[in-house]
Amino acid sequence: MRDIFLDKDGGLDFKTIIDKSDEVLQSIRIILETKLGEFIGDPELGLDRTDLLEKNFNARYATQAIHDALEQDNRIGVLSVEIVPDFYKRTALAKLTLTVDGEAKETEVALNVG
Repeated sequence: MRDIFLDKDGGLDFKTIIDKSDEVLQSIRIILETKLGEFIGDPELGLDRTDLLEKNFNARYATQAIHDALEQDNRIGVLSVEIVPDFYKRTALAKLTLTVDGEAKETEVALNVG
């Protein structure tokens, strides 16, 4: 399957061809940057951000929410999730170690949870 490449700001780039591995990493980014229920075309797509940066932040629940969100793509196997919250900026960085089609990958996704 061919997909449209998204630049770092989420803009469409029709000139860049995306390979299968990068497409999976892009899918991860789309899932985690989309608030659950926000996408009209698929209300089940996205991340439940309830436990990310609330007053009672709980890293274990936030990590589980990321695991649950990434299960939406069956090509991804989650090995580890580390969340680095920045409470002042209302952001978090998700550091992920994954298997993508059996190959180990590491990636980071910035989450704007405000």
